[in-house]
Amino acid sequence: MPPFRRTHRAPDATGARVIDPPVQAAADGVGSIEALVDNNRLLRAAFDTRIGDLRLWELVAATRREVLTVAAEYSRSYRDIVRPDNVADWIARPIIMGGHQPELFHPGVWLKNAALDAYARQVGGTALNIVVDSDRCARASVAVPVGTPREAKLEHVPFDAAAPEMAWEERGILDEECFDSFGDRASDLLAPLVPDCILRRWWPLAIERACESHRLGLAIAQARHILEQRFGFETLELPVSEMMRLPTVMVFMGWLLAHTRQLHEAYNAALAAYRREQRVRGRGRPMPDLAVRHDASGEWLEVPWWLWSRDDTRRRRVFAQATPDMLALSDMETLRVELPIAPDTSASKWIDALSRMEEHGLRLRPRAILTTLVSRVLVADVFVHGIGGAAYDRITDDIVRRLTGCDPPRHAVVSGTLRLPVERAFPGFTADDPGARLAALQRQIRDLEFHPETFLEPLAAQSQEVRDLALEKRRWIDTFPTPALAKRRCREIRAANERMVFHAREIKDDLFARVGPLATAVRTRKLLTSRDYPWCFYAEKTLKSFLLLESG
Repeated sequence: MPPFRRTHRAPDATGARVIDPPVQAAADGVGSIEALVDNNRLLRAAFDTRIGDLRLWELVAATRREVLTVAAEYSRSYRDIVRPDNVADWIARPIIMGGHQPELFHPGVWLKNAALDAYARQVGGTALNIVVDSDRCARASVAVPVGTPREAKLEHVPFDAAAPEMAWEERGILDEECFDSFGDRASDLLAPLVPDCILRRWWPLAIERACESHRLGLAIAQARHILEQRFGFETLELPVSEMMRLPTVMVFMGWLLAHTRQLHEAYNAALAAYRREQRVRGRGRPMPDLAVRHDASGEWLEVPWWLWSRDDTRRRRVFAQATPDMLALSDMETLRVELPIAPDTSASKWIDALSRMEEHGLRLRPRAILTTLVSRVLVADVFVHGIGGAAYDRITDDIVRRLTGCDPPRHAVVSGTLRLPVERAFPGFTADDPGARLAALQRQIRDLEFHPETFLEPLAAQSQEVRDLALEKRRWIDTFPTPALAKRRCREIRAANERMVFHAREIKDDLFARVGPLATAVRTRKLLTSRDYPWCFYAEKTLKSFLLLESG
């Protein structure tokens, strides 16, 4: 399998990590981050597609300058940043990039940020994490495990009041008291499992940032970024909403919109190819095709953006209708805007049109695949994905090839698993395996159904009726299943089994009585050993050991 078709799985063992390529190069340099950077730069140098007045590789150079400059300014607004004096050299160095939503994600996701820093140090470049605030904020609570190995449950602890779904970019803090008290409330619930979790000491940073940013997602992301600095990470951050406002990025967005039909067809063709390759059934997996709509004005093609307004923050799908010198965008509900975007119009008009949308409170934001496409094509020398993103970026690769005719830069893959220290709170927890005991019990129940006589042995001690049923069953088993007798043979064996099970009803009742508690124990074990709890549920020492890659 070629390196760009490699597959990965999240590790099972707590503390285990997937880092591909490894941070430290092998002796021969094969499979190193340095080799990946060099390969990607060669691939990007071949990008000769014309984007407005520039070749794509020229637009890349301009975009990298803008992104680094704005990311440094944004990061400096809340933490210390050392910006190199030689800007030209800074821009020429490798950029290692990744991104995620501004939520309380699990440690395996946070490991990507540690890898960004370690990779960038290895190649003498810059680590940049994009905060995907264009994604939706579905809920403002986290699940905290409470209880014992015998019976545990999830307690959902809110860090803000409930609100309709909207992009993180628009989500303010509605209940300051709820937000301010979240750290203590969640830490108190978690204390029996993790008495020294970092959340209680870290959350005041989020409260401080909330007072400055007035945005729920940015408060969490900026507080985490400050903590990363205390851990020694030298990374920059930039929200997607800010990146989409950069003129060079608007040029690329305008070019994609100007080629709406090609983008629509490339997107759907890439999805179809992915489904064939992965043998995926269903038109909605891993995501739906871009749709086609019709109204009185003609055909509308769906494009991979979200659209909403400052007055109505509900994210809507975007449909486009192109004319020779104009592009209409609509949510097919209430929003419609006409932009002077076409293949033959100048890039300056694209920038002006998209800038005016922003000024009038209309938000046009890329969906996930388009976000990583922009990041990988225009900015990153290496983009670091998690396992899920790496799988879906095969679709992104295909879209790039279909639109430009060029191979896209390859990505790195980083993930890991960290589980709560349940064994420390409940000694012997890991040694017990209720799943194995439940499976053995289910085999016993199945054996009772098909071989009840084995549970009634010795047969000599049973009633005459049971002995007769066992003999009758044996006689039918020994009968050759001719076509004429096959169905009757099956019915008679089943009937004998059912009548013998009646005589073993006490055994049956005992077996079924043990199923419930074991099933509960299995669910509890799965709940307590989940890898999906937020990184701030762990002790600082545990997190440092997991994240600081040079230590292991």
